Amino acid sequence: MEIAGKTAVITGASRGIGRALAVALAGAGCHLLLTARDEDRLAALTAELTARPDAPSVAAMPADLLDEDARRAFSEWALSGERPPDILVNNAGAGCFGGFASSFSGDIERILRLNALVPSLLARAFMPVLASRPEAKIVNVSSGAAHIPYPGLGVYAAAKAYLSSLSETLICELQGTAVSVLCFHPGFTESDFASAAGMTPARRPKVLVRTPDAVAARLVRAIEKDETWTCSDLGTRLAITVGAALPHSLRWRLSRIILR
Repeated sequence: MEIAGKTAVITGASRGIGRALAVALAGAGCHLLLTARDEDRLAALTAELTARPDAPSVAAMPADLLDEDARRAFSEWALSGERPPDILVNNAGAGCFGGFASSFSGDIERILRLNALVPSLLARAFMPVLASRPEAKIVNVSSGAAHIPYPGLGVYAAAKAYLSSLSETLICELQGTAVSVLCFHPGFTESDFASAAGMTPARRPKVLVRTPDAVAARLVRAIEKDETWTCSDLGTRLAITVGAALPHSLRWRLSRIILR
């Protein structure tokens, strides 16, 4: 897919992978429609991108996508602009680290809604406009955790597994149409996600941690190459591939040892 001149919608754009992706896509000549809850960070990012020489157009609307009215208002705003979106990046997500038995019901519901329900509803809302474009793409940012047992992040991993499964079905359903789907699986990434989820640095093997810029660069390449199912790095790909080939009992034991 040729990115230059396209319009991309990015959720969760104020920090981490979302912010790095906005910078990378703007650098490639892609127009941007951004959203996130953090209004100040979103405004700062918009100002930074629009201040660049020959910058593409950048617009932002703060929104809490868990709120139905806010999500609907954002969708209407993004879909009614002068530049119809060609790319939807479902990037917004969050987790909460801790054993399932000690999880609060409110945290469980929030994680499931943000990582599974919200991207599903946004994909459905944007589908008619995307289908009217000459070439369009839905990018679902899943996680390497979607395909391996992850003690302490079970609800988050399960929600991302749903997103990966939905993506795979959409890949099948949309074959032959103008809309393609990319399911992207980041591994460990330096971002606010880990601290917000309550994870300590010791729970993230340093050798496997990538920067948001590196992950975003890999994601941009995947969009340009029209990939449908890929990972941010070789380590994540190997973990998913090898994990799927192991007997379940061995996968469980290794996950408890490696991920503690």
